[in-house]
Amino acid sequence: MSGTLSTLGVSSLTNVLSGAAGGNLVTGELSRLLGTAALGGVTFDIIDSREAAGRRVARFLFPGRPVEDQKFQDFGTIDQPIRITGYLAGDDYVLRADRMRKVLLKAGRQTLVHPWWGRLKVRVLEPGEIQFSATRIRIAQFQVTLVRDPEPSATGGLLEGITDTLTNLLEQADAIVDDVTLTVQAVLAPLTIPLALSGVVGSLLSQASGFWDSLTESAPQPLQSGMTNARAVLAAGVSAPASNDDTNYADAVTAALAAVPAAAVTSITDPSDKVVAPAQQVTGDAAQTVDAGTVSTILLSAAVQLGAAADTLSNTSTVPAEILTLGVSARALIVSQLLAAWGSLSFVSGADAMVARDQFIAAIDALLSDLENAISAGCSVSLSGLWTSIQSARLALLADCSSQVGRLPRVVAMPLMATVSGWTLAYAVAGDDVTQVQDVFDDLIGRNGIGHPALVGPGSIQVLEQST
Repeated sequence: MSGTLSTLGVSSLTNVLSGAAGGNLVTGELSRLLGTAALGGVTFDIIDSREAAGRRVARFLFPGRPVEDQKFQDFGTIDQPIRITGYLAGDDYVLRADRMRKVLLKAGRQTLVHPWWGRLKVRVLEPGEIQFSATRIRIAQFQVTLVRDPEPSATGGLLEGITDTLTNLLEQADAIVDDVTLTVQAVLAPLTIPLALSGVVGSLLSQASGFWDSLTESAPQPLQSGMTNARAVLAAGVSAPASNDDTNYADAVTAALAAVPAAAVTSITDPSDKVVAPAQQVTGDAAQTVDAGTVSTILLSAAVQLGAAADTLSNTSTVPAEILTLGVSARALIVSQLLAAWGSLSFVSGADAMVARDQFIAAIDALLSDLENAISAGCSVSLSGLWTSIQSARLALLADCSSQVGRLPRVVAMPLMATVSGWTLAYAVAGDDVTQVQDVFDDLIGRNGIGHPALVGPGSIQVLEQST
């Protein structure tokens, strides 16, 4: 299970509806009604929100007495339920709907980020309803009834109730995208964007475009083709509006930064799939494929370079905290897509999985270090939500890797006292299962870097432990 995560934030719903209606909803009247909300860490687009509030008053009327003699007893204030209709839009709308379903099933208080009321602590009062429709592709609609609840309550552990480690990892990675969307919107919230802020945004986008071009220069042709449009959007940049009275500018910046890594993950191909490739993608008799390892290497390098670029810009900028926060957001988007690529990686042994895991964990830890630097620089927006989602993704990655390691063969060291043929060693390791000889031989040669298959040893040779 793998795939790119949603990268459009608020603009996702407007883009989908615009295409379905045949009009430009972004510039229409309805676009002004759209707002970003989040429940339990899952962002969604909201159009309708209703709530009643008042006092608990008991009215007493007495028989045979005029109405003027009525009495009232005031029991204090009362908050009535908040009824919300929301939309989950994007390529990952099914995954996002599944996350929302888990939010609706969760007991206890949850955080509601409301576009008008702000951040509230709420409880799900009535069962929510999620709707899919064949006439609305890439959109899921839901209704939920909530009630305000400011009282504290206990929560379970981060890994409580996890049954599918890979799905949980993808959900946590998707939560990073949601929190990045909210973070960028908070940073780019001023009604009039200062020149210094718009300047560093342009510089960050420009530098990001440059190192993506460099990283993909020698990439496989299908990967370059799949990233062409996204790279063009990033290279074009985003112009700051004269009046910043909505989140369109912030969402455009988020989408530009997220589009390239998302396109890279989308370009991953399954070598077992038999497809007819375009002529320019064919080398000799074999069509080029894009493996998850290649994409992961590019994303890991991109995350490092983008973090360094944001740090350099902050040293010369008059708004260092803002550029560091935007750099953290951009790097987090790359890490989220990196985690999405994890599901497409295949490992021969548990040791191989742990090597890849350590590389991914290092990228997450570097991201957390950048986040701490942004806070130390005086970041004016809350990064607690983003910090929590990154930490949760880190734990989810460790959990999924542990489950894979338990199913993969171990790498063991075999001492050789003399030089032997690689084929002889492969037959000895494979034992009675001769169908595994070729795989054992290929792994033996590649893992130990053997130059001549007929001359293996003497010394310690690493081989895969066979199950039989």
